[in-house]
Amino acid sequence: MDGSAHPQGAGEVRRTSYHFPRGIPAFENVTRFELIENPVYAPLVVLEAPEGPPLRFACAPVELIAPDYQLELSEEETALLGGGEAPLRLLAILTFREGAPPTANLLAPVVLNPATRVGVQSVQASLRYSHVHPVREASPCS
Repeated sequence: MDGSAHPQGAGEVRRTSYHFPRGIPAFENVTRFELIENPVYAPLVVLEAPEGPPLRFACAPVELIAPDYQLELSEEETALLGGGEAPLRLLAILTFREGAPPTANLLAPVVLNPATRVGVQSVQASLRYSHVHPVREASPCS
């Protein structure tokens, strides 16, 4: 189901396969993920390993969480992604904890090159970003 669309509900669900040559931290042996885009949940997307251990990550576009985000890729990451010409997609993996507002991992965004269908999770050398960046402020109960 590489890059194909499937009818479901209010739109088409798109699944696009990406190769992660180094895996992602803690799951280095998992090198294939599918980006699942369902218009019902947009702008949220899911990154899922179609084989092996059940891995599924809810993600949001980094620019929605931090519009002024500045990505710093290493030379190795740039080479793995296939160079710097194509526009890249930056996704933040989201964490949902009971009783707490959701957080986004801006310290290590998922970087996708749609042209080469290669991805990396890029741990940023700069410590200006957090792995528990608040997605929204907690709302007081009334």
